[in-house]
Amino acid sequence: MKREIKKLQPFPFESDFSAPQPEVPDLVSMSAAELRALLAETRDGAVRILQDETLSAESERLQQVSEDLKQALATIVELATLLETAALSSEEKTIALSKVRRLAATLIDGQGELFANSTPHSPLGNHSD
Repeated sequence: MKREIKKLQPFPFESDFSAPQPEVPDLVSMSAAELRALLAETRDGAVRILQDETLSAESERLQQVSEDLKQALATIVELATLLETAALSSEEKTIALSKVRRLAATLIDGQGELFANSTPHSPLGNHSD
């Protein structure tokens, strides 16, 4: 028994290895107001990141200056201790200790000037006001 082929239908062959075709085109549409808002949000975010990085660098710098100041004061204390035990006349000891105390007071009282003169000012402006 033989059959006669009356009609051939094409088979829709697709490879299993090909990516599916996108059904929706990759188009984004937005109004001018939405675009302005997106740009403003992006700009504000960038400014915040820059400020955070600047403040972090400023904080690290101030911590280092503070550590340097602590070390200087510790050295002054050591010097004062040495002067108290040195073989000096009482008048020389009094003069030397007076100068050491004056130096320590200048460092402690004048911290603001030391910080201001040690490095350039912050790009974010004066933080003391």
